[in-house]
Amino acid sequence: MFRRIRVLLVFSLLVSVSTLSQANPGGVGDGVFDMQCGGACHGDSSLNQTSSAIIEFEIQGTPYLEQPISISAVASGSQLGVYDSVGMFLLTDTTGHSDTPRDAGWEILSDSNGGTNNYLEGSIGVGMDNFSASWTIKPTELTTTTFYVSIHHGGDDIPYFGISQGFDLEVLPIPDNLPRIATDFIPQTTRDLGVETSVKLETEDVSNVVIEWKIEGSTITTVSANSSEDGTWYFTVPASNQPSRLQWRAILDGEGPSQITPWFTLVAQEPPFEVDEAAVYLQSVALFIFVIGIVLTLQTRFSRDFSDQKQWEQTEAIIGQELSNNPPPLPNGELPQGWTMEQWEWYGHEYVNEQEVKQ
Repeated sequence: MFRRIRVLLVFSLLVSVSTLSQANPGGVGDGVFDMQCGGACHGDSSLNQTSSAIIEFEIQGTPYLEQPISISAVASGSQLGVYDSVGMFLLTDTTGHSDTPRDAGWEILSDSNGGTNNYLEGSIGVGMDNFSASWTIKPTELTTTTFYVSIHHGGDDIPYFGISQGFDLEVLPIPDNLPRIATDFIPQTTRDLGVETSVKLETEDVSNVVIEWKIEGSTITTVSANSSEDGTWYFTVPASNQPSRLQWRAILDGEGPSQITPWFTLVAQEPPFEVDEAAVYLQSVALFIFVIGIVLTLQTRFSRDFSDQKQWEQTEAIIGQELSNNPPPLPNGELPQGWTMEQWEWYGHEYVNEQEVKQ
């Protein structure tokens, strides 16, 4: 019984702890990952096979210090049409560690999935044989960086991996009077469904801003941004009633040559389910205390029952011992016919009582 109680206690601890744990069902998901994840996250990296996919990429913008540019990549090939999902990396090295853009002094402002990750996952449509992804990034230091785009997918429990040729980007200092985005500008990447969105843009050395925006499969719409204060501009994009990706870019005018920003991605999605971690933690603690109380109550009860049973068994043994040590006198000084002395020591009292009843 005590072993069962200990098992119940351990199980309760596991349940309580598991409430605080996190899991990532359905795959790795978007994130900031090194290239090593291309094999290790989806199988034994030693079993990697070379993907036959062809990777092409395009760079938009001039890599001025603290100014955004866009990198777009497309992976194509008949092999991709066999699988439902594909993952794509933007990397700055091929060693398998410290190879994210951040490691090389670049910041990801947005990605085509509405996040700020160097690794993106997506599905391939029926009848399609290509997968595309894009990143809007900016350099945070004057340097020259070699970028790579890699792809991985699975098949028959085997990870397939491919990587592009490297392409170098040299970061340039900002020219005087260059119309540009403010260095601390962080673009909005997501919005809720059914909500008209006002987008804020911060600039430097800019006197006029024109915005171009488009939704997948539609034409470009052009609007003028309104300035509320020096260097701060606002424009509005209509609400979306279903999940979608809207892309926008700004045409910046000022004393220097006009500049066109890369495309920024704004994803419309269902409001995320928010979990109050503090409440979950308190509930877990309360559950743990409750289970401990039950376990202690059961332990006390069974311990008392066990003690009472043991005491009763000891009492019976004592009584039996007393009876066996004090047998009644032999009738007429002799054992009854068919009795042994050992039987008389234990059951002689019963014999005497029966004889008294018969009389």
